[in-house]
Amino acid sequence: MEMLNQQIKDMMHKAFYDLLEKKVSDPPDYEWITRLYQEIRDRLCNILVMLGRKDKYTYTEIQESMDVELFGQMIKHNAFNYEDFYKLIEYVFAKCKQLGSPARDEETKLKLNEIKDFIHSGNATFATVVPMFIKNANHCIDNIYDDLYKLKERLVPNQSNSQ
Repeated sequence: MEMLNQQIKDMMHKAFYDLLEKKVSDPPDYEWITRLYQEIRDRLCNILVMLGRKDKYTYTEIQESMDVELFGQMIKHNAFNYEDFYKLIEYVFAKCKQLGSPARDEETKLKLNEIKDFIHSGNATFATVVPMFIKNANHCIDNIYDDLYKLKERLVPNQSNSQ
């Protein structure tokens, strides 16, 4: 059953990322891209809730640093330069490292470097960097969620069976 679940998950991911590549092509679906960006921001904020942190500073910092409305306006009006986008990418992965397990730091760094290397290759365009960013950021955030769920199961083994 576990193998079947993994196959379904893999197929869903592939279908999603195929659609993502289509949605950033000419003409890009800016509203959809903005919603995906908001989802990354919201998932990072939700990790604070899952950790039971009452850290309003970090929550507010993420909300303000990842201003969804500003992001949407900038991409829609082609006002996003690579330096701004590069900083945003680095910010998201820094938050993944901050909120995730230190055991995942190297993998998070690899996912960030994959994007950085691609940007520096000279082959990067909005339509190629955005899907890679969304995919790699979600991969790292998924790892944080998986680790938190596994930790919860270890700490409270009967609770996961009753849900």
